[in-house]
Amino acid sequence: MSRDFQAAIVAGGRGVRMRPATDVLPKPMLPVRGRPILEHLVEWLKRSGAAETFLCLGYRAQDIASHFGDGSRWGMRLHYQVETEPRGTAGCVRDLRDRLRGDLLVVYGDLYVEMDCGRLLDFHAGHAGAATIVARETDHPLDSDLLRTEGDRITAFYRAKAGQPHGTLGCAAMWVLRPRLLERIPADRPTDFGRDVFPEAAAAGETLMAYRTSEAVLDVGTPERIEAFERRWASRSRP
Repeated sequence: MSRDFQAAIVAGGRGVRMRPATDVLPKPMLPVRGRPILEHLVEWLKRSGAAETFLCLGYRAQDIASHFGDGSRWGMRLHYQVETEPRGTAGCVRDLRDRLRGDLLVVYGDLYVEMDCGRLLDFHAGHAGAATIVARETDHPLDSDLLRTEGDRITAFYRAKAGQPHGTLGCAAMWVLRPRLLERIPADRPTDFGRDVFPEAAAAGETLMAYRTSEAVLDVGTPERIEAFERRWASRSRP
């Protein structure tokens, strides 16, 4: 996969966990380190070599489009895919199929990322599986999509249940998809990658690979996680 790649940011949710702030702003426009979450993500994609990025939007889409425009301020082509009714995290990405040149990097719009994307793309290019899923140890397993693996191959997706044994290796809400994986996403119902598309693809015999990282791929999608992130950042920034 060349560094001149295409990416999609899934940013269409209502942001219920961030209310009341999201009553007036879409979640990706909430500030982290003094700027919208989504700005940090777009800048990371630009540094990583993305030639163009699709923003998959829904709730308050115009707020985001008005801020980012065509992407020229960031030196990147930005395109907008706006859903009129909720399609799930996978449904909106499915709608991009005819606009893609090849494999697609997908990232959720409530992440703060400082990861070497080149290593991820090299790992993906080195296997023939349908997807590479970024995997990271999580400190909130009870509300995460968790993975079981054999080596780098993913063998199961599951949700932790309180009081039952579980691991802490989670999907980090970022993946690289081959076109054939997109063909598996149904058009007639809302679908989620972690709970629907990936488990169904694995059950059908597709190979899905885990790219493990300890680099910063951080969920800042709740008030508590933003607060914790800001504390860590302030501590790191002190002389």
